[in-house]
Amino acid sequence: MNAVQRFIRSRVLLLTAAILIVAMCLSVFIQSQSQAALNRTVDENSRGLYDILVQAKSANTKDGGALLQPDIANGQGGISFPQLEKIRGLSGASVAAPISLVSRVTQNLETPRLDAMDYLGYNAGLAGGATAGDPTGTDSKSWPAPESVLPAKPKKYRLTATAVSSDGVSQQTLFQTSAEGTLGKGQVVEQQTAGGKSIRIAGPAGETGIKFPAPAGGSEHNLFNLSVALPMAPQVTESVVAVDPTAERALLGSAGDFLAPLQKAPPADTRNAGAIGRYFEQLFAKSPTQQELEQGPDFMGVKLKYWAPLMTQYQQAKLSGQITDASQAIPLIVRQGTSLDLKYSVQIQEIDDSGKVVNDVGTVSRSLDKDYLPFVSKSPFALSWPGSTDHSQLLGNMGNFSQGLYQPAQWSTDFAAAPKYKDGETSANGAVGKSATPGDWVTVNKLPEKSAFGAMVDQSQRKPVDERSYRENLATGSKPATPLPMVYGTFDPAQIQKAAGDVNKLPLGGYDPAPMTLQKDASGNDTATKGLKPSLSATGLVSQSAGAITDYYGLAAARGYDSNANVIDAVRVRASAPGNWKQAQPEVDKLAAQIRDMGLQATVVAGSAREDANIFVPGYSKDDAGKESALGTVQQSWVRQDAADAVSGSLTGTNITLLFLTLCGATLLTGASTVSYIRQRRSEAGILRAMGWTQRKIRSWVLEEFGIGAGIVAVAGIALSLLSWNLATVIVSASVLLIYCAAAYIAAQQLRHRDIVDQEPQHDERLIPVDSPLTFAYRQLVTHRFSSVALAVAVGVFGAAVGALIALLIDIPRAAGASALSGLASATIALPSVILAVSGVLVGLVLTLVTGRFELQARREQLGTLRAMGWNPDMLGQVRFFENALVGAVALILGVVGALGLGLLLAPYAALWAALAGVVAVICWIPIATKVVK
Repeated sequence: MNAVQRFIRSRVLLLTAAILIVAMCLSVFIQSQSQAALNRTVDENSRGLYDILVQAKSANTKDGGALLQPDIANGQGGISFPQLEKIRGLSGASVAAPISLVSRVTQNLETPRLDAMDYLGYNAGLAGGATAGDPTGTDSKSWPAPESVLPAKPKKYRLTATAVSSDGVSQQTLFQTSAEGTLGKGQVVEQQTAGGKSIRIAGPAGETGIKFPAPAGGSEHNLFNLSVALPMAPQVTESVVAVDPTAERALLGSAGDFLAPLQKAPPADTRNAGAIGRYFEQLFAKSPTQQELEQGPDFMGVKLKYWAPLMTQYQQAKLSGQITDASQAIPLIVRQGTSLDLKYSVQIQEIDDSGKVVNDVGTVSRSLDKDYLPFVSKSPFALSWPGSTDHSQLLGNMGNFSQGLYQPAQWSTDFAAAPKYKDGETSANGAVGKSATPGDWVTVNKLPEKSAFGAMVDQSQRKPVDERSYRENLATGSKPATPLPMVYGTFDPAQIQKAAGDVNKLPLGGYDPAPMTLQKDASGNDTATKGLKPSLSATGLVSQSAGAITDYYGLAAARGYDSNANVIDAVRVRASAPGNWKQAQPEVDKLAAQIRDMGLQATVVAGSAREDANIFVPGYSKDDAGKESALGTVQQSWVRQDAADAVSGSLTGTNITLLFLTLCGATLLTGASTVSYIRQRRSEAGILRAMGWTQRKIRSWVLEEFGIGAGIVAVAGIALSLLSWNLATVIVSASVLLIYCAAAYIAAQQLRHRDIVDQEPQHDERLIPVDSPLTFAYRQLVTHRFSSVALAVAVGVFGAAVGALIALLIDIPRAAGASALSGLASATIALPSVILAVSGVLVGLVLTLVTGRFELQARREQLGTLRAMGWNPDMLGQVRFFENALVGAVALILGVVGALGLGLLLAPYAALWAALAGVVAVICWIPIATKVVK
């Protein structure tokens, strides 16, 4: 029989070679593929819209491995325009997009009104231009019959207007004001005058109307409704940011197309507010067509759709003396909608003369939502009386004629800088805790001192609200003249967030904010997840997207700076180097070094990822007695620098560790197989020795069999290494071959001639009588001490290996870190890691089964003797079970200690789980071994 035949006949050697080849295959088809998937995931999500964030140097800023605050547009400036041009002049820079916080702008919302349907039908004198054949209105013959929700005879009503705001945690009633009066159905009144007939609309006899306190007006009838002027809605503070529209579009791609109109804004010397206001007044005098009104007049290549609110604010500001010769127009792209929670409602009750409610007509309400536009009023803030129908569209689209905001906005730099934070504890997964530093209390929800008509305003209508400021004031230039906002278009913050992505969500500026979620209350207890809302004053931690975006000429007009001031807060720089973050890293680092040589701070954000920062917020609110209370712990998206390196390194290490543990199991299995092989070959070697074979010839005889296995392992290793072209596979293949050759050498040494001492005790007074399966099992283990100890050690190693593998799997999310990239990368390698772990467990299980076959023939002969003595199969099965149970009892200690030790070494935070997994593995081994090894 040749060596190949002998190798095939030897099941143990064949199994050992197969196990080792499988270990090599794992390195190629699992570990390598897992690593490739990990690298692909990290590469695809680690280079965002820009590569370097440039800011002015500050003693408070830290470089390298830290969390990056999302508030990069904070108004502090520090970067000059010459420095910006130098950055753009660098050969490695593709895009350099500056951004700055301009101002906090406080404005009163448009005056709300309540419209009660009081439609009087078609009247040629009142309908005006809505005649037959006019395409903008409805043909007079198609007008419906008159209808009204008001009684013909006036009734007395009480209207209660209420405004409520919520920050997501608690509600604030900002005001609740009531007014009473009689209302009834209007009528068309014709009067004979000197020039002919006069047609007007009047209320019924005895109607007093309803008048809320100033600055609200009264009530009036028109062709379609009775309109009641409601109390002024609360003030809202918006932020305005400045960008270079051309660079910003290059940075954002198609998501920045909304900035196209801003690129056509006039130069600084053609932005005089008075001249522009007079230009639009002349447009009114020329009676523009309905189409021109809807599309907006052409202003230097831009259709100004919102020109009517601009005119309203200009005229009011001119009357109040706010617009001067030095006032400049500021072109704006305003936000669509708002995340501010503000609900305005009106309760309508019919009452008798004593004030008693005789009929509850209903409550109507409206919230600030997607229809709200800062600085303009595309549609009036109107509420409809229950049962009303809007017939005003019969005259065509009247949205362009809305009055606009009640008063011009107040531009200020108070409480504009970014919040201040202090570092706290760092959790196991690297997440950094922080605490916010509270500032002064700010009183909001104030009424203006005078109405637009100069009347004094009753300040008791509103309940002022104290809000905590977490921001600071900004240094300003010379005091600027009151600017005039010009709305060029709108933008949707959601589209910018979508372009920024979720994993590598780099801070883009004030128009792309990071929302906050309340995680724990002030006592540290978990809360139902609540999204915090922006405050009325925008001085808190949570800020919605900027109300508007302008250019740097607009910033100069609003802040009083000249063109050479260092007003740029940050510059987002995209490197021209192509490829993923690793491929571009040398060029990005070189570019960052060149920017630092200019005296600026350059943070490389390529390879960064979003991470949720836990922030403790103290001093958030106070009660009527003035006692302050904390909000609790909120969560906000920040940016983890160097997240890609950390994730890639930690998860690569985990992959290699899993493979290493599997390889260690294969090593132990090879050792156990070798011992089993030697114990089988010793009797054959004795016969050959008796036939005259020398020790050298016997050794060669054995090594020939091992040589066949080594050759197979070597061929498999070379093939897999060439196939994968991976260094890890080459190392694993060489290690496996070395292990196999070492086992062969040890096996050959073990075949030396030795005197075998019979271990069977012949005359021992301590001999235990065999009267049960348990005592016989104990006798078997004591008799075959070597195999029993070897098996106990093998099972203990199996339990420890299972514990270590489970600990690594549990520890993968923690090892990867707390960033969004780590979660995505962990999910990518989860399945390959589980396969590697299961493979390691199976190798360990096979190790115990192979070790359990030591002295198997001798024990089978003893069990045959028991069978001849009349022991039934159940009793023999109990013998096998008790043998494994006794071994398991010893192995349990080894397994738990080993699993705990490996867990502490590899994954300390999962060490207890490792110990528990070791216990379960040893307990599960007992029935498996009982069934398999018979």
